[in-house]
Parts: sequence; C-alpha cells; structure tokens
Amino acid sequence: MKVFCFAIIFCVLTVSSTHAQSNTGKMWSFNSGLDAGGWFGGTGVSPLQPGTNPLITQTLTTQVAYSGDIYFEWLHKTELANHIGPGVGIKTKLVWDYFTANNGQSANNYESLTMNYINVPVLFEYCLSFKNKVSTSHYVPGTSNTQVSVYEHSYGDHIIANTTTTPGGYTQGGIPYSNAIFIYGGPQICYLAKGFHNVNGTETVINNTNLTNSYLGLLGGFCFYQANFNLDISYQHGLSSIYTGNR
Repeated sequence: MKVFCFAIIFCVLTVSSTHAQSNTGKMWSFNSGLDAGGWFGGTGVSPLQPGTNPLITQTLTTQVAYSGDIYFEWLHKTELANHIGPGVGIKTKLVWDYFTANNGQSANNYESLTMNYINVPVLFEYCLSFKNKVSTSHYVPGTSNTQVSVYEHSYGDHIIANTTTTPGGYTQGGIPYSNAIFIYGGPQICYLAKGFHNVNGTETVINNTNLTNSYLGLLGGFCFYQANFNLDISYQHGLSSIYTGNR
C-alpha cells in the first residue's frame, strides 16, 4: 500500500516580505502564504481492493483528496537592465492532506477509508518564465436600471417608474504585477495523524499495529503565478509501503 495524490491547489492568500539586496546585483526574497485545494478521483491510498488492502472489506471506487498548507519560500532574484525576476528558490510547507475513498454505496452497504496526513516537504524551485507588467487604465461604462410598477384603480392605471443610475469612469491603472511559471520538486516527510474506517455508518479510528505512521515521499509539480493568484498542479508519491509486509 502506498500513498499518492495528483492535486490542483489554489493559493488563497499570498503575503510577501521585504528582501535584502547584495553587492552582486542579486537578492533573496522571502514570501509566505496559505494554499488550499483538492482533487477528485485517482488519489489517496493504493490499492483499494480488499484482496490487496487489509484495511478494507469492499472495493472502494470513489476517491477525494483535500489539501491545505502554510508555506515559506526563499527566492533568489536577479536584477538586470529593465528586468527583475526570480531564478531559483527553496520552499518548505506545513501541509495537511485529507484522503478519503468509499464504495459509492449507501445505508447498510456503505464503506469508506479516510487518512489524515501531516507533511513537511523541502522543495527546490526553478523559474521557467517571468514577466513584470503594469495594469492599464480603462473606462468602466455606467449602468442604468429602470423598474416599472403598475397599480390598477377604478379610474385607470397608476404607473410608477424608478430608475437607478451608476455613473461610469476611468480606473487609474499603473499597478505593477507579475506573471511566472515555476517547476519544483523534492522530498517530504509524511506522518499519519489519524485514520478512520466507516462501515454502514459506524466510524472507528484505525489502530492497526501494521500500519506505518510515517514514511518518506517525493513531491513535484508546476506553479502558475498570476498577479498574486497561484494555480498549483502537483503529484506526490510514497517511497515505501504504509502497511508492514504489504506493497
């Protein structure tokens, strides 16, 4: 049995700090933030058949994973004529991964397996492309909305029209932002915080002595950075079995 996950992670918050510039024209930049995301299908614990997985009694077909983390990143930036951008970097995270799979049934035929892992990876990054940009000014047209109400009376109809108008205007622009693509990879230490087995609606904590609480894994992927919004596509794979005597 091994743990693996292919996930799409959306960065929901990015906090940047100041950097220290050296005499060589290069600098280190520190960034930190929060990530959250998930993936459906093809993720979690493998295999998911009772003949090869001693933790379950039925074949589990529906798989879901969620992930959240706080990350810390150090980027080595290069400052050249008309260009400032990252080159290589190091990133570490404190990650919570939630893997769950079930047999797609309900009531008395339901079974699920859930694993909660805490991971700490050490990732080496390389910037494939980087662009500094500035937002441009543009005109936002105004809007007008009219609501008509008709009241019927014996002497005729009473019509009332209310119009709400929002004036247009120009946005100033001139706000700097950056686009970048990173590739990254590295090892990680993974720890099983808690596992659950649910059969017919009764959930129990897994206390199997053959289940390994910690293992080493590899993590790799791409990060697409768009004006303080990250789209992170990654794959992680356990290097050893999480169950003694079972691959």
